[in-house]
Amino acid sequence: MPEIIELIFSDLSAQFLSPRKRLFIGYLACAFCIAVLWVCVINRTSLKKGLVMIFAPAVWLSRSSLFDVFCFAINRVFFSFLRPALFTHLTIATIVYQLLHLQVLMPIGALDYVNYWVATSTFTLVYFIFDDFSRFGVHYLMHRIPLLWEFHKFHHSAETLTPLTVTRTHPVEGIIFLLRTVSVQGVTIALFVGLFGSKVDLLTIYGVSVLGMVFHSLGSNLRHSHIAIRYPVAVEKIFISPAQHQLHHSRDPQHFDRNFGVVLAIWDRLIGSFHPSIDKEIRFGLTKSDADFTKSIWSMYLTPFINLFRLLGRLKIHAPKGFERVK
Repeated sequence: MPEIIELIFSDLSAQFLSPRKRLFIGYLACAFCIAVLWVCVINRTSLKKGLVMIFAPAVWLSRSSLFDVFCFAINRVFFSFLRPALFTHLTIATIVYQLLHLQVLMPIGALDYVNYWVATSTFTLVYFIFDDFSRFGVHYLMHRIPLLWEFHKFHHSAETLTPLTVTRTHPVEGIIFLLRTVSVQGVTIALFVGLFGSKVDLLTIYGVSVLGMVFHSLGSNLRHSHIAIRYPVAVEKIFISPAQHQLHHSRDPQHFDRNFGVVLAIWDRLIGSFHPSIDKEIRFGLTKSDADFTKSIWSMYLTPFINLFRLLGRLKIHAPKGFERVK
């Protein structure tokens, strides 16, 4: 039992103390500074009023925010036990690397002669694009496939947004995104080791972590907040602003299925789901038809399964002609 408690406590503390985690205190501090600059300098609000706005009790002490805390704790305990049982990126990388030896189109290490920094830059760029596109793709499917949407509602049920809302995900969705992460990492590492050989090392892979650190340092935690930081439209057509993601959480039907992207907005522009930020207050959460979803913490965890079985029950499978049961 002491070992289990230590494992859970270690995972919980790592969420705030590790630079590899989005809720790292350093990134939260950066988000706070950016929020102060936006509210006080850009919007010309006094520091006192700005701080009151940023730490508005109606947001941070709301029922929805309290649910975020419970969800964060429950999910961390769940994944503390589950994560060791899932595939890791090294497992997938090993499998893909072995499969590369079976193909004859390109010999292993074919680009080993390329300059080290060229290989490093190429790996970082390709990984960034592949990772961002896969996040967009999975997120899009979460909205468009009814069975997956039942679980993604968990995240969209938040009626107030704080940085902790990013962890407000149903474990089923958490597993899907975790498998996405290790798959992207494993496949990319295997392919580049196969092509560039020794040019891809820990320093190369570390470059990807640096990109993540830059993204989080520039205020990624403000995407789940009530501080609507907007970019010029020309910039928002390339990079998703915090205000654009907040619009994605809008309960207004005209904003449904908009801005699926994480970093790049080009994927949304390609499929027509792009929407620039708006200069007005947005109401977050689900529609009235899903009001029972947030009746309690446990209804949030169990309702997706109940709705899943209902959806499956509506699927009618007809036997081919000639195979009907003979009465």
